[in-house]
Amino acid sequence: MTKMSHKLEESTVHLNGDEGAALIESLLDAERSLTELASVFFPADDVIEQLSHGFIAKWKSQPAADAEIPDVVSRYRILVEQIPAVVFMAFLDQGISEAYVSPQIEAMLGFTQAEWLNDPVRWYQQIHPDDKSRWSIEAAQTFVSGEPLRSVYRVLARDGHVVWFHCEVRMVRHADGRPWFIHGVGFDISELKQAEEALRQARDGLELRVGERTKELGAANAELQQEVAVRQRAEAALLKARAELERRVSERTTELARANEYLLTEVGERRRAEDALRTSEGMLRGIFEHAPDTIVVIDREGRIERVNAQVERMFGYQSEELLGRQVEALLPELFRRRLTKQRADNAADPNLRPMGAGLELRGRRKDGGEFPVEVMLSPIAVAAGSLVIAIIRDITRRKQSDAALRESADRLKILSRRLIEVQEAERRSLALELHDEIGQILTGLKLTLEMSARLPADEAQASITQAQTLVNDLMARARKLSLDLRPATLDHLGLLSALLGHIKQYSAQTQVRVQFKHSGLEGQRFASEIETASYRIVQEALTNVARHAGADEVAVFVWADQQSLTIQIEDRGKGFDTEAAFATDNTSGLAGMRERAALLGGNFTVESHPGTGTRLTAEFIVGDNPNHTAHDGE
Repeated sequence: MTKMSHKLEESTVHLNGDEGAALIESLLDAERSLTELASVFFPADDVIEQLSHGFIAKWKSQPAADAEIPDVVSRYRILVEQIPAVVFMAFLDQGISEAYVSPQIEAMLGFTQAEWLNDPVRWYQQIHPDDKSRWSIEAAQTFVSGEPLRSVYRVLARDGHVVWFHCEVRMVRHADGRPWFIHGVGFDISELKQAEEALRQARDGLELRVGERTKELGAANAELQQEVAVRQRAEAALLKARAELERRVSERTTELARANEYLLTEVGERRRAEDALRTSEGMLRGIFEHAPDTIVVIDREGRIERVNAQVERMFGYQSEELLGRQVEALLPELFRRRLTKQRADNAADPNLRPMGAGLELRGRRKDGGEFPVEVMLSPIAVAAGSLVIAIIRDITRRKQSDAALRESADRLKILSRRLIEVQEAERRSLALELHDEIGQILTGLKLTLEMSARLPADEAQASITQAQTLVNDLMARARKLSLDLRPATLDHLGLLSALLGHIKQYSAQTQVRVQFKHSGLEGQRFASEIETASYRIVQEALTNVARHAGADEVAVFVWADQQSLTIQIEDRGKGFDTEAAFATDNTSGLAGMRERAALLGGNFTVESHPGTGTRLTAEFIVGDNPNHTAHDGE
């Protein structure tokens, strides 16, 4: 590193007076120039301009007398190392060794920063021999006049290849006008020059073709002139036929002009037609290759002439493996004879038709696997005869969707029937509850009150006390019946409060311990239908534990975040075979829970095996619900 490099390592230099202000203003002017140049060559990079604006604003905010020269190294390293350009400085009044060059010199020319600075004439040595004279003249003009230097030079890199540079150089002077130092930047414009060279070569090629055409026309013109000369010699020999000959020459000339005009028109139309044909072929090729279905082109003998890229995804074959093979290789043995017969029918009656109408067709993959397909055959006429285009569509998802739809419809029918049965059972239970319990209490209350009316006042007190007991019992039973139908806390206080109340009542009635853990429910309200479904799923699951699991403890976990609400109920009871349970008609509870989740777009899973306990999981999406944090009407 030279003296200049060591000098630039200092953080700040304090200068007072005109010379210090001139230095600062010169550095700022140089930095603004560099920023402007960088924005021209790299308009998308705003980092340099931000740094430059910050630098100028900071300096201008300081008093002129106390202004500091910014740390040149840190400022320039931050600034110049952001752009692919070479930045350099050289002091003119302290020897040529007082210089700086940015480290991009190594990436562009192969010389390290130290190598470049340690050789004062390196720059002149590496300038292309054809540009040295011009560089010397322009550099001299800059030193003499002080005007900025803007020019383009070729520079030889270490490995000998030529790099084009666009150079911008300015001279900074002392306050008294003496030259102080030069500051410049060089941008690599080799790619621009290569593009210009390619354009020049294309222009030369065009001029060459124009010249060849001109020669052809000249030869044709010479031939025509030769014919005219022959005719002129014949005219000299046959003076009497001169008028006829001139007429024929005129007619021939007109015919040639018309023929030439027609030929030019036809050539233009043919070129336009060829361009349109190439465009159409490219579009058809793209449609053929990127069609979502497998397309197979078959000749009259059933051999595959061409397939599109989808054949690999659908059948597992590379395109080259199928060319020349019989198309029957893509079908199971069961359908091959039918395809042969249908190809014969297509030859006799070439029309668009589906293959195997009314049948469940299947394709055969390379590995032997089969899958349902739909095949459409379309014959086309070509110059060599006729071809058949077979469009093969994989309908596995359609079949799965149809099966799922049928299964869903069957499940819906079963659920509807079970729903009616449950409703009737619930109504029957409610009617019995009203008749057997509440009705009897009301009858007893009526009789007690009637008896109290006939008793003397001193004896009526005991009867009234009995009536109050009956009223309290009636209120308790009515409250229990209301809670069984739908707890009021679910509407007024939310899911967490309703679950806490139900779990407390459930433990008191069944003696089954409930381990309840929750997260994200405090103060949260969800859509009414989600809260209802969640409550009913927990209620039904706990009822199943009490009735069937034979467990003395059950765990209930409920947690929510911004996207979902998850419920999980686990016990270590008897367990059961889930497939067998869902296959019977006695699983209205499980089916009801699953359908509640499905109707709201949620998921419901059951994990259980005999002797291992049971885990029920329900998950609802709440992320896009505007009522996630505010209940309906609140």
